[in-house]
Amino acid sequence: MKRHDLTVMSDYVGIVEGVRKGDMILFRGQDRNAPLLPKVARHNPEIDTTKPEQEMLGEVRRRGGLLLDHRVLADDWELLVYVQHFGMETRLLDWTSNPLVALWFACQANGIDGHTYVYVLIGGKRDVLDLNAESTPFEGSRTKILRPSLNNSRIVAQASCFTVHRYSLDGCRFVPLEKDGDFEESLIEIRMRNASHDDFLTSLNLLGVNFQTLFPDVEGLCKYVNWLHDPQRIARL
Repeated sequence: MKRHDLTVMSDYVGIVEGVRKGDMILFRGQDRNAPLLPKVARHNPEIDTTKPEQEMLGEVRRRGGLLLDHRVLADDWELLVYVQHFGMETRLLDWTSNPLVALWFACQANGIDGHTYVYVLIGGKRDVLDLNAESTPFEGSRTKILRPSLNNSRIVAQASCFTVHRYSLDGCRFVPLEKDGDFEESLIEIRMRNASHDDFLTSLNLLGVNFQTLFPDVEGLCKYVNWLHDPQRIARL
């Protein structure tokens, strides 16, 4: 995996522009350089969670009939994407096609090692999931990139994509992307200091990336107003 250190916004733009062209270039921000695994596999990657995940989707269908559109409930892929964005543990790992969105998420919390991270994934055509060929998230031979249906406003606002992680029967575990032979040479790590977050978030706000634009609902609006009027943030400007 290639690595870069980031200090100013212009450097970030330069790194992004220097990424070699690919069929899918995705970005992910996180507050630590932890393994690139979906939430359902982070407790213990060696556990095959396929059956529990299927049972969880069944429970959402049973309980959510009045809350979700029937078209979402009827399709495993649609439902998995929808519940992922509302906090359920799934085999999907969040990415975005917008590098500014990834940087914003990376700046939302201080990293425990003094840094936070943006990861860049460069995928080819063979890495992109064909939904016509794979009717369920719980089969398939390898991890792939999912381009989701735009079935809720957060997916649209965040330019969301996902990697769909497979449980390896040969390895008896979920394999993190940085150790997956199909992806390990296609990843870039960009590291920034916690102390840089305020400057990056101020620049991102000027570029139209903030709580309100990424979470286009009342919650996002209220969090954005909180951020604008945060006295500690204002004092640091």
